[in-house]
Amino acid sequence: MEVSRIVLGIDGGGTRTRCLAATPDGSVLGQGHAGPSNPMVAGLDGAVNSVVEAVRQALAAAGRTPAEVAAVCAGLAGAGQPETQARVAAALEKALGLPAAARVQVVTDARVALAGALGGRPGAVLIAGTGSVAYGLDDSGRLLRAGGWGWILGDEGSGFAIGRRALAAGLAALDGTGPTTVLGDLICQAWNLGRLPEAVPRVYADPAAARTEIAALVPQVAQAAAEGDAVACDILRQAGRDLAHLVAALLRRMRLQEPLVATAGGVLEGVAAVREALILDLAELVPDARVVPGADTPAAGAVLLARMMLSGGCGASDHPE
Repeated sequence: MEVSRIVLGIDGGGTRTRCLAATPDGSVLGQGHAGPSNPMVAGLDGAVNSVVEAVRQALAAAGRTPAEVAAVCAGLAGAGQPETQARVAAALEKALGLPAAARVQVVTDARVALAGALGGRPGAVLIAGTGSVAYGLDDSGRLLRAGGWGWILGDEGSGFAIGRRALAAGLAALDGTGPTTVLGDLICQAWNLGRLPEAVPRVYADPAAARTEIAALVPQVAQAAAEGDAVACDILRQAGRDLAHLVAALLRRMRLQEPLVATAGGVLEGVAAVREALILDLAELVPDARVVPGADTPAAGAVLLARMMLSGGCGASDHPE
């Protein structure tokens, strides 16, 4: 194998994109970061531009050039359908300026998160960041998923779901249809608003763009909960319950001998109340399930799949049931 060849592993979501440049044996040479690369939210051009910027930074940090890239695995949120994956892959091949022999494959961000969290072992990964999804590899090698249907049709327990409920609770408190909460004041501070109703035109002017801003309200909800706000506590507990039901539905279909669940994403990794509620409810729904820390990052999982592509394996296959 040529020493000069490298692989690129990319993890892209609704908020940020990370790229790792690595040798064929997995040694990381450099990394890069950029903005959102969910094609359903940022659009095809926006997603490709973010990936290209992250790749540019990673190659610069590694002291390498696009001509040395042999395989690329990009795990992107919003890229769960084969048609979307093919379109993004074709656009990336053109935009990155890779050699003709280079292999490029686009999969969902859940696929690379699973590979990173469990290192290729059977099990499930539960992701709760801007959005949410449960994704798994069963004992027979089948890929399965639950959720991941986006902010309009799904994303239970996600940062967006938490932020949306916080906004709704703040407005309900103003109307007198809901209990008193400090969430409205905290949101006004975060968004530099004079009054909470000013958030309404901001959200409806461009709902897709507001999605990320709404998801970014999770720290305000966590702060309110830490200060004893009952409404905020209920919102976080409900997020954990929703995530438990999501991954429990997947585990029942997978029928794993050892039902492992790794977690990923800012909500599950950064908000203890959500994680605690998840573990508590999952213990009742699937008593044999065990929540474990992820072995590595989604970007590292993308590197693993890119290495498998380079060696002729089918590591980046992404056709869940």
